[in-house]
Amino acid sequence: MLIIYLTGVGIIITLGQAQKHEEAPMAKLNLKDIKRKIQGLKNTKRITNAMKLIAAAKLKSAYEAAELARPYSEKLYEVLGRFAHHIDPSVHPLFEVREEIKSVDIILITADRGLCGAFNSSIIKYAERKIQELQSQGIKVNLHLIGRKGVQYFEKHGKGVNVVLKFDHVFRKTIDFTAVKTVGQSVKERFLKGETDKVLLLHNQLRTKTTYFVQEKVFLPLAEILVEELEGESPEAVYELEVKNIETFVENLLQRYLNFQIYRAMLESNAAEQAARMMAMENATKNAEDAIKKWTHLYNFARQEAITNELIDIVNAVEALKQSG
Repeated sequence: MLIIYLTGVGIIITLGQAQKHEEAPMAKLNLKDIKRKIQGLKNTKRITNAMKLIAAAKLKSAYEAAELARPYSEKLYEVLGRFAHHIDPSVHPLFEVREEIKSVDIILITADRGLCGAFNSSIIKYAERKIQELQSQGIKVNLHLIGRKGVQYFEKHGKGVNVVLKFDHVFRKTIDFTAVKTVGQSVKERFLKGETDKVLLLHNQLRTKTTYFVQEKVFLPLAEILVEELEGESPEAVYELEVKNIETFVENLLQRYLNFQIYRAMLESNAAEQAARMMAMENATKNAEDAIKKWTHLYNFARQEAITNELIDIVNAVEALKQSG
C-alpha cells in the first residue's frame, strides 16, 4: 500500500505500513488530495499572474506620471538650492540652520497595500535605523506617515516616537493631494514654531523599471539643500531677480517647493510600489509553476504505484484461484 505523508519538513513516501518519524505527520495524502493540491496551485498561479499583469499596467501609467514630474521637481529643487546659497538666511525663517538639533521630523512614505515583496519592510527598517541613530544622540523624533503600511507598523511598534500625522488610503486611482498639502503645512508650521529643528523626507524611488532604492533628502531647513554646480558655471554666479515684493515671491516659491517635493516623492513611491509588486507576483507565479511540476510528478508516481499494487493484487488473486481450483 502506498502511503504519502505531508510533514513540516517535506513529503514522505513509503510502501507498506508507515514508519515512525520523530515529527508526527500533519496529514495523510491520497491521489485525490494531491490532485486537489495541484488544482489549488493552478488557481494561485492564475491569480498571481493576473496581479502581475495589473501591476505592469499600473507601473506604466505610474512611471509616466513620475517621469513627467521629475524635470519640474528637479529644476525647482535646483533653483531653490541656488537661491539658498546666494541669499541672506534671514530672508525667511525656513532657511535657518539651527545650531543645536533637539528635534527632527521624518516624512515617511510607504504603500497602502502589501504583496509587493520587501517594498514596505525595507523602507520601514531604514526609517527605524534612522530613528535609533537620532535617538542615540538624544534627539526627539516625530513622524509624518503617508501610507497605510507605515501607519500600521508604527502604531504597533513606534514606542518612543511621536506620530504627528498619519494618512492611509492615499494611493488609489489618483494620489490624495490633501495629504500633500496637510503634511507640507504641518512641517512648515512646526519648523517655524521651533517644534522641530530639521525635517527629513524618506521614500522609495525607482532606479530602473525593475529596481528601486530608499531615497533620503533634507526637506528643511532650506539652507541645507545641496545642489551640484552646473558644468561650466562658476560657483560665484550671481542671479538678479526683479520682483515687486520679495517676501511674496519667496513665500510662493517655498510653498510650491514644499508641496511639489512631497507630491513628487509620492509619485516616485507609487511607481516603485508597482514595480515591486510586478516582480513579486512574477516570482510567485514562477514558484507556483515549480510547485505544480513537483506535485504533478508526485501524483504520477503515486498513480503508477497504485496501479502496480492493483496489478499485483489481481495477479495474486488469479494465482490463488488457480491453486484453489
